[in-house]
Amino acid sequence: MDREQAGTALRDRRTSLELSLEDVARATLLRKSVLESLEAGGPPEPNGYFKSYARRYAQFLGLNGDEVVAAFVGSSATVAGDSDALAAQPSRLGRSVLAVSAYKKKRSLVSTGLVVVVALVAAVVLLSREWPTTVIVPGGQTDQSSTPSVPATPSIPDSAPVLPANGAITLRFAPTTQRAWLEITVDGNVVFSGILRPGDSTQATGNHVVVDFGNAMYTQVTANGVDQGVVSPDKTVMTLEYGSPAHTP
Repeated sequence: MDREQAGTALRDRRTSLELSLEDVARATLLRKSVLESLEAGGPPEPNGYFKSYARRYAQFLGLNGDEVVAAFVGSSATVAGDSDALAAQPSRLGRSVLAVSAYKKKRSLVSTGLVVVVALVAAVVLLSREWPTTVIVPGGQTDQSSTPSVPATPSIPDSAPVLPANGAITLRFAPTTQRAWLEITVDGNVVFSGILRPGDSTQATGNHVVVDFGNAMYTQVTANGVDQGVVSPDKTVMTLEYGSPAHTP
């Protein structure tokens, strides 16, 4: 058998394995141009490098590398390409099948990775979307709206007490998303003066409570267990009076 027939045997074996020249080039680290030359029959007088390439290509496909090289250099040896000859070379064929399986497994892993990336992107988009939120407004009604960009409007006017000025009032103060400075005076005595951070809270009970807010729009107020919302939608510094001094002992 001559070198043209050896090249044809290589090409036929590759196509039967459903491998492209690019697939083989990646698996064997041989250039595509070298593979094309081998399948075309190679040069009339192949050098040592070319013989090495022929042996590597043949063994990758499960063929007898020595017989393929002999065919390229002009020997009459026959390439063992049929099923019986391949069965006589279990070790070489095993390596070839293993290489092909590894390559296909690699492609499968790449496809799986792409699916995971697409799923993560979709999750990020869904999480970042503004979903409707139910907001409780004065009067017990509800309002369906998107997440507000600013804190809700407080239910306490600047000049009016939060609850009827009759009896003790228990107030709870908690910052929302930023730190807030407060000074709380209960029945004429300062009971708290300092900074609250998100997650902190403080409470005061009395007939007459005066509060100086250092970051009013980020301070949530609860009066006698009733959520009053934030102190103000836009004012940073302000003072509010709860209850009435007329009932201070």
